[in-house]
Amino acid sequence: MTMPGPRLPTAGEPLPTAGSPHPRRAAAPAPGPDDAARRGPVVVLTYAHAGGARLQALLADRLGFACTSGTGILPLCQQAAAAWRHAEDRPADAVLTPLAANSIRTLVTMMVTTIAARTGRRRWCEITTVQHQAAQTFLALYPQTRFICLHRACDGVIGAALAARPWGLSGPTFAPYTAAYPASTVAALAAYWVAHAGPLLAFEAAFPEACRRVCFEDLDADPSATTGALVEFLGHSGPLAAAAPAGRGGETMAAGIGDGAPLPVGQLPAHLRSQVDQLHARLGYPPLDYQSTSNAAGNG
Repeated sequence: MTMPGPRLPTAGEPLPTAGSPHPRRAAAPAPGPDDAARRGPVVVLTYAHAGGARLQALLADRLGFACTSGTGILPLCQQAAAAWRHAEDRPADAVLTPLAANSIRTLVTMMVTTIAARTGRRRWCEITTVQHQAAQTFLALYPQTRFICLHRACDGVIGAALAARPWGLSGPTFAPYTAAYPASTVAALAAYWVAHAGPLLAFEAAFPEACRRVCFEDLDADPSATTGALVEFLGHSGPLAAAAPAGRGGETMAAGIGDGAPLPVGQLPAHLRSQVDQLHARLGYPPLDYQSTSNAAGNG
């Protein structure tokens, strides 16, 4: 016998107001969620090789969420909203009419209910790398959504990507960056990180009450503290399952190239170095060490 699907919250309250992003490791406690927030959907916003599989394992195994990735539900909401505005001859940035919003919610609720029935779990969580306009549209439709913004240091992302793709980057995810930096895979990956970490920080700043930052390094070093903070933020009231074995999720802190050689971050052009260091400072990471690696051999 399958469990009933989750009841997604309805609209009716204003969007959170813009504010400043909370600093890493020193975030102010989020306000206690109400009943609607405890039932609301959860969205993990992140980028490639930032630790999404590790966080998904925590949410699914310990908190019992119905975790999915790549469903396309958030982009679907954005596309449906654009279609409704066109159908109703309204401006592209107009607030959705009740008819349009209720139509989109009905479609999403049916899909999420199907996911819950298939998994036997009550609360849905999507792990996604979608553009943040789609996340903002979803928040407008479901104001009680909780967003977990998952970050990882630039050098950690570079190391994880090189370890996972020793024969080089391929596919549409990295194509714009390898085209811009064909001589250096390290520079291409740094450009990818800058292009995703910056907008994710901007989304946090715009909707601070809906967002909670999680850094992969903290998740790896102190999973119990990270789990406790997420339990409070998500309003999770059920029991926690036992912690998964070390390494669950397939991602580790290893940031070197396969043979353990230092990352040749000295290959980064000056403008990329500046952008990485500025974002690192906002996230609470130290600047990259360019001197010790400026002459190291790369794989680009």
